[in-house]
Amino acid sequence: MSMTDLKETIASENPPIETKASRLQALSNIVTVPDFQVIQRADNYHFNLDGTCQYLVRSSSKMEDQDEFSQAGQFSTIGPVHKNKVSASIQQLFHNPDVDEVIVQKYIDADQWGVAFCFSKASMLVEYSGKFEGVTSGTINPFSAILPTTIPRYKKLEQQLLKIFSQFGPADVEFVNPEAPQFVQVRPITRAIKFHKNFVLLKMQLQELDNTCWRENDVCRMLAERNNKSKVIAELYLQALQEVYERYLKRQINIPDKPFIKISDQYFMACQLEKQIIPGFFELMRLGFQMSKILNNVKKQNFSDLSTLQLMHQSILMSLAYELFNKQEAMKLREVIRIELDKRIPEGTIETDFYYEKILGSSIDFDRKHCIWKKLTRRDEQGIVVVTGDLENGPYYSLKHRDQKIPEGVIVVTEQLYPEIGQYLPNIKGIICKYGALSSHIAILAREHKIPLRIQTNIKKYE
Repeated sequence: MSMTDLKETIASENPPIETKASRLQALSNIVTVPDFQVIQRADNYHFNLDGTCQYLVRSSSKMEDQDEFSQAGQFSTIGPVHKNKVSASIQQLFHNPDVDEVIVQKYIDADQWGVAFCFSKASMLVEYSGKFEGVTSGTINPFSAILPTTIPRYKKLEQQLLKIFSQFGPADVEFVNPEAPQFVQVRPITRAIKFHKNFVLLKMQLQELDNTCWRENDVCRMLAERNNKSKVIAELYLQALQEVYERYLKRQINIPDKPFIKISDQYFMACQLEKQIIPGFFELMRLGFQMSKILNNVKKQNFSDLSTLQLMHQSILMSLAYELFNKQEAMKLREVIRIELDKRIPEGTIETDFYYEKILGSSIDFDRKHCIWKKLTRRDEQGIVVVTGDLENGPYYSLKHRDQKIPEGVIVVTEQLYPEIGQYLPNIKGIICKYGALSSHIAILAREHKIPLRIQTNIKKYE
């Protein structure tokens, strides 16, 4: 069934819901919505508001959030404001003759704000951020998740979104706090949305783990080169690592719950573990005094007489000798040791955490506090193409400030998907953006106007 057929089927079962205010009222009947009031032009604005709270004052117009064109982000939201400024904010919004009603809604000081695209009961895309309006305004690269999922923290959100879909059909839903969600707005999905599922899964899986950084190093490359034996090699390495550091550096290595992550056939080590295996200054001195003796002992060994665990001990020591002290002979010895290990280790592959067909860079890093991906490198750096089209032939126009006037016939190159870009969409050739979300207001408008758009990409070559 197509999206159009699905909308018509649901519309026949439910009365039409025409404005942001009426949709919000219907939404509040089925899920938790922050307290709100709808103000008409004839109202005197005399109402009781909690002085300990802040409020969002939002326009509601028959021109926005319709089935074909959403006008997403093109009508004003003021706030959060104290109750003393609510009346003035209402008057400001009513200066626009296209505003039919004003919504005054309690502002929730949340940990995360997000948007969910409910395509069907079996397909939902969620994007959220620790920055207020970070997703809708296109100012960050948000966390992403695909529902349904077995991850417990999304269960309540998923259940509520299913209720919303049953009432509204394919819907774009704004919410706060994924784990204890409240919903602040709902609008129809006006266009089919194409996105790279594997890229979203990549971000989703990484963000759900406790570590905030994954890095590729020599151990990861060893696992990748011996992928068919990676399970036993990883177990041996972690056991030997603890024993080597306790014996030679006199300290313990704490192995995290998820020491490695596997993306397709590429491995990354948790930064939490990698930081522990870098010796400090005094440890370097202690190890340096022992290294000549260690090297001589390894050269005398008959590797065929050693157990697999002892071989891994020697391999780790030779890595330290080469990487920390530039002992060239240690590299040759390590390779001989690894050849002997290869002969003995049985096959057994670490299961892939998720698949991604592009090769990643050496590190994956994000800022959990601000919900911004600091580094999620794909070596082709193509980002996410939201709307396909010609973005390679210019002319390019660099947008540095949101209030710049944009000339006709250009491809806008910008760090953020400023809502002000919306008024220029019919007259520009495309947008290339460093940040941005699939569910941001300008991404929605670009799909409606069929304006080529690429987000979360490197913009330096276009500036």
